[in-house]
Amino acid sequence: MSLLDDFARTCVLMEKKRVPDGAGGYMVQWEEGAEFTNYQALDTSMEARIAEKQGVTSLYSALVDKDFPIEYNDVFKDTETGQTYRVTSNPEEKPAPKSSTLPLKYFTAEKWGLTT
Repeated sequence: MSLLDDFARTCVLMEKKRVPDGAGGYMVQWEEGAEFTNYQALDTSMEARIAEKQGVTSLYSALVDKDFPIEYNDVFKDTETGQTYRVTSNPEEKPAPKSSTLPLKYFTAEKWGLTT
């Protein structure tokens, strides 16, 4: 096992679906989508602490396989804890360096409650 494996979490993307509410309007339902491995840790940097003071619940640094289709504003769920998170940066902007032996990309996320 590696240090990276200690941070591995199985997660699923949460897909937002709008369905008729039976009264002429619509409601939001969330459904589990693609599963992926996420290497995530709570960010305790000064920048993250400032963000918390400005209302961000908790900021996390995360790594996923560079080919996994996760995007800014996507919502995902940790399958072990049930906690949901929202992606707060663009993962495509932070791939691993070409010299890296780890085919990963980086993004930030915050704890986020699903809305209906």
